[in-house]
Amino acid sequence: MSQEKKDNSQELITIATISTSFGVHGEIKAKICTDFPERFKETKEIYLVSPHGDSYRRKLLGSRFHKDYILLKVEGINSPEEVATYRHWKICVPFNELMPLEEGEYWEFQLIGLKIIDQYEQERGHLKEILPFPGCDQYLVDDHGHELMVPAVEDFVKEINLEGGFIRMYLPED
Repeated sequence: MSQEKKDNSQELITIATISTSFGVHGEIKAKICTDFPERFKETKEIYLVSPHGDSYRRKLLGSRFHKDYILLKVEGINSPEEVATYRHWKICVPFNELMPLEEGEYWEFQLIGLKIIDQYEQERGHLKEILPFPGCDQYLVDDHGHELMVPAVEDFVKEINLEGGFIRMYLPED
């Protein structure tokens, strides 16, 4: 693989993961991992990131949707055999190329791992996962080994402070 290796100091965000090839000309079939799949039409460059964390910048030559997947034509990948060498790799873009969010909206990766501060100003572990549910997402809080599910709504989530590294929330009593 003769490719330009990326400077790992730039934070990359996953927008898709490579599943398999599509057709005989090296098109990549990838699982979409973004809330903004329309971004593929505007994206000109991507980074291919291996399971080991090595990343390589490539031109995105084309994209189209196929069922629940995105089909991508990437510079330098011209056969199903070449696509197979990238199976399970991530397709990423730099953080500064993410689609803009509305005020009060956050990317999931920004929230995962933040400390949880309860209504009594006590640290109660960290946000482990965000689970989609009908009606509203649920925050899975790891309270020092004890898991709590908290609705991701204003009645429970009182403050999100990325700079301070915490989420202040009302936690229901056991």
